[in-house]
Amino acid sequence: MVNEGGGWTAIQRRVSGSVRFNRTWAEYKDGFGFPNDSYWIGNDVIYQLTKGRNSSLYVSITLTNGTKLYELYNQFSIADEMNNYRLLLGGPATGTLGDSMSDTGSSYYDLSGMSFSTPDRDNDRSIGNCAASSNIRGGWWFNSCNHAFLNGPWSPGSWFRPWYPTVTDSTQIKETLMMIKPH
Repeated sequence: MVNEGGGWTAIQRRVSGSVRFNRTWAEYKDGFGFPNDSYWIGNDVIYQLTKGRNSSLYVSITLTNGTKLYELYNQFSIADEMNNYRLLLGGPATGTLGDSMSDTGSSYYDLSGMSFSTPDRDNDRSIGNCAASSNIRGGWWFNSCNHAFLNGPWSPGSWFRPWYPTVTDSTQIKETLMMIKPH
């Protein structure tokens, strides 16, 4: 938690396949998992932590070869449940991972402004439900469907484009981490 000056709150962490992320809207709302292993803190908690604040998002992926990659988003918040936990990203993103959430070069994959979707609640812009598709299966802010998605089936599953084009296959991933902090 000392990255970029410390003071971060981890909102997502995955270090093994022991916690399944193919969950319902209610489970993503309330949170699930175990902080010392893998978990989602809960969309209601993320909303409360970012409501009315200027917060940053730090995304980190550790590869199986030990390489750590990160991306820092200067502005991050989500809306409340009535607004489907809509994602708001702003400002330039910097880091070694590459911006696969807001500056993808395609309006079909930009995630800023997207609502959260789960297998039981489809809020994406795709014809089908991205969160329920066979190669995704998990909650996230989908557009049509994704270039960034950290909640897919753990290897050896077919986790589709975890962080395209930098990380194209889930078998490359050892750990993921999403952290936020107010400015």
